[in-house]
Amino acid sequence: MKRLWIAGVAMRGDGYPNAMNTVAVLMGSPEWVISDKADWLPTETRLWHLARGPARQRVRLMLRLVAGGFAQAACLCIRSRPGDVAYLPYPAPLTLWWLALVPKRWRPRCIADAYISLWDSMFRDRGGGDATGVVSRIVRRFEARSLRAAALVLVDTEANKRQMIADFALTARRVRSIPLAINERLFSSSGREQAPSGRPARVLFVGTLVPLHGIDIVLAVAAELSKSDGIEFRLIGDGQQSALVEAFVRTGKVAGFTWIREWVPLAGIAREIEEADVCLGVFGGEGKAARVLPFKSYCALAAGKAIVTQAAHSLPDGLPPLPAVLVAGTDRQKWARDVATAIRTLIESRAERIALGKAAGQYFADHLSSQAIRAVWLEILCAANGPMDD
Repeated sequence: MKRLWIAGVAMRGDGYPNAMNTVAVLMGSPEWVISDKADWLPTETRLWHLARGPARQRVRLMLRLVAGGFAQAACLCIRSRPGDVAYLPYPAPLTLWWLALVPKRWRPRCIADAYISLWDSMFRDRGGGDATGVVSRIVRRFEARSLRAAALVLVDTEANKRQMIADFALTARRVRSIPLAINERLFSSSGREQAPSGRPARVLFVGTLVPLHGIDIVLAVAAELSKSDGIEFRLIGDGQQSALVEAFVRTGKVAGFTWIREWVPLAGIAREIEEADVCLGVFGGEGKAARVLPFKSYCALAAGKAIVTQAAHSLPDGLPPLPAVLVAGTDRQKWARDVATAIRTLIESRAERIALGKAAGQYFADHLSSQAIRAVWLEILCAANGPMDD
């Protein structure tokens, strides 16, 4: 039988759920023997700690990642045999950089999880530094050189595929967009159809407070909805733009608004989604926000919930249109009002909300579930023994 190695320095936990859930999907495959030898980092590890925090902590993490990547690359070269394939979870470049030093004919064939670009996240998304500066150029070249050593690079959407190809000069046929994997057992597609008697309808936003999510729009929507009776708004998250929410809360003028700032485990998020009537996506506008389908949308789809999100978005290869209310906008004040109007319409129309939720649950089952992901991976692995193009 063919062997699939799980290797590399790998992220896990609620903040990085894709790799662990992907491995769970692949385990038990009758066509492949799965050997997990990855160096799984502690669940509390966050890569943004490299850019922020005490210097000693940053240096310790950097050394851990560099040494771990080298050790994983060396062990993979020793273990791997002809015909074997390796899956390198995110952040794959930490191991691929060392493998790029190995001549191609002796290099293990690797499928690299690159759904979040390290360079993009550090310098273009979170504003971690000058995107044209020396450090930025070094990180970009490091990631480009690393990813070009992979037999196949996996990303989450077609827009991100195009962006990765452009950013790192990758060969288009060696980049593929596939769905992310979530722990779907936590979610039920038989979601509550309406708020219990005597309780307001609930609108839920979950996410780190970064520009990708459009926090200014989310807060403006909450302010608009506060003008209507019978609607409560729950925001769960913390991060870079928390000052915006702090200022919003200090006004004390918005009724029915709750901010849960502390970390909520995934099981708690699942309960919040189950109790929501409408779930919100992202409203960051163009750029990265238009290239993603965030994990929270996967969760809301799995739970069979009505979703309202921005019109500009992207999906994995071959998927049909997203069953959600898509709201376009350029003028941000008008955009917030339009989003609020869309939410009110769903809350007032129980039939429309239920129909959208059922469509969401079916969409997840057909295109994003573990069964769908397993089918995609079997196709990838069947093709993995073909020639690796330059």
